[in-house]
Amino acid sequence: MNTSTDPSTALPGAATPEPSRGRMLTLLASGHGVTHWFDGILRVSLPLITRDFGITYTQLGALRSVERVSHIISITVGGLATDFLKDRKGILLLSLVWPSLFFSLQGFSTTFLLFGALLCTQALLGGFLWHAPARAVIGDRFPDRMGFALGIHAMGGNLAAAAGPLIMGAVLAWVTWRTVFAFQFLPGIATALFLWLLLPRLGHAPRDRQSVSYGRALRSDVLTNLPLIGVTVVAGLRSIGENLIPTFLPLYLSVEMKMGTAAIGLYLGCLALVGTVFAPIVGHMSDRWGRKSTICVSLLTGGLLIGSIPLFPSGWLLLPVVSLGGMALFAVGPIIQASGLEHAPKEIWGAAQTFMDVGRSSLSLVFPLIVGAVADHYGLSYTFYLFGAINLLAAVTVLAIPRATTPIRT
Repeated sequence: MNTSTDPSTALPGAATPEPSRGRMLTLLASGHGVTHWFDGILRVSLPLITRDFGITYTQLGALRSVERVSHIISITVGGLATDFLKDRKGILLLSLVWPSLFFSLQGFSTTFLLFGALLCTQALLGGFLWHAPARAVIGDRFPDRMGFALGIHAMGGNLAAAAGPLIMGAVLAWVTWRTVFAFQFLPGIATALFLWLLLPRLGHAPRDRQSVSYGRALRSDVLTNLPLIGVTVVAGLRSIGENLIPTFLPLYLSVEMKMGTAAIGLYLGCLALVGTVFAPIVGHMSDRWGRKSTICVSLLTGGLLIGSIPLFPSGWLLLPVVSLGGMALFAVGPIIQASGLEHAPKEIWGAAQTFMDVGRSSLSLVFPLIVGAVADHYGLSYTFYLFGAINLLAAVTVLAIPRATTPIRT
């Protein structure tokens, strides 16, 4: 990589040498992994938490819906900070330290309300704060292979999302979920220190004051950008499933299949692990053969697989079905993000990501509450049928979005 073309090296005070593109991507992927580590532990612990506090599926769904409000705030802060702050490194470090501290405090919760308040506070400046600056940095350094690079970045998150349930699912057979939660400040703080030492200053070129104003660029290239709006709708439909399945799958395996935490951790781990393997592969396919066809096939395949889970009576026969379904839940997300960025000017990528992430979070805001009520009244099986239908709708929608005619405009 020619570092002279990198805007971050032109900024004064950059004391840390600029790493290679590959090393930079590895560091960002490792940090992304820690942000997903916490959520992986939460998912495998959900059957124990619901049992401990004696809550219904509707109450759990309501908590997940309220948590989305915190996510929207986090997304907005991260997107604006990505465009306006001179150094993106501080945003990344904060998104590691903040959730690790509040996740640990959840282990000392005495009531469900206190647990929910801490969970929502964790989400305010948690993992969603990481995404906008990390994606913008990757887009700057990999303009020619953005789909593949974002797939590698997602691979770090998916690997941690797989390892968390696998490891902690086994640990939970010996200790309480509260004990597991209490020590989770360690990985966040340790990784933040590691990245603080190794990452360079992640600056970017300032906006040209003679060019179109930021507000006008937002209106013309984001708020009224029909292809970007279309991609946002697809991202929102996929996000509904991404939020629902990891929440209700462990409950289904516990209640309907009578599995313990170790087996549940295996299922959740395989779900994320397949996403880990497929993320760079799907990213490469989208770079070579186009975003639309890759997204459509992934959503169709994942929707059919996850939607068929209740049709399998034996728990262990579900393992390959659930595992391959991870392709839709995890691997295709970065490709949808790359598709959206290609429809927006590079200098307002932070705003474009904020628009997409807020849009998809808003679209999926009420669905956890709805699905929780459906699970209480009709059974957990219907959560998978709903996911399958939503994924099929997303696959059809993506076909109506035009291709980006001038990718990554500058």
